Amino acid sequence: MLRFLTLLACVAWTGIASAQVNNEAYRDYFLFGRFGEVCTMCEVTVLCQSGDAPPAVTAVPESGRFTVYHLQTRTFWSQISTIWEWFVTNFSSESLAAKGHMRPVHVYEVDGESWAGPEVVEARLLLEPGRLEFGDRHIDRTNQRWSVAMTGEAAGYCTRLPLWDVLAVIDTKTGRGE
Repeated sequence: MLRFLTLLACVAWTGIASAQVNNEAYRDYFLFGRFGEVCTMCEVTVLCQSGDAPPAVTAVPESGRFTVYHLQTRTFWSQISTIWEWFVTNFSSESLAAKGHMRPVHVYEVDGESWAGPEVVEARLLLEPGRLEFGDRHIDRTNQRWSVAMTGEAAGYCTRLPLWDVLAVIDTKTGRGE
């Protein structure tokens, strides 16, 4: 019986690991890690601002005009759907790459030293085409270009920032840390 339970645990563990799309074609995509797509329990922070290249920052600027996206963990039902995704990826990861997955995102608009937000939107992370959809804005996952969803007009570029550092700044700037 113990051997059966051990075998079952090993099969379940490998299934969870392979539920992520982990295709070499996507390895250079923005927010695609060495283990595949952003995991169900992972959070990510991204800073976007106008310009001709991804922002050359490693922390949230003290002031300026930019947007901070805080990608939350997947919702309960979205995480439950990973069981189905795991089953599908055993046959083909193409449909999962095209469908992507949804997760909540907190959006903070910064103008000068004034922070507005969070506005909570439902984001869609796609691999085919490589795009992050945040309602009225998209990020191209191949070049980090930030654009207006309706027109495709360039809005700037984005870069990933360290999660815990950004969360500390958000708490300070929005008064959540008090």
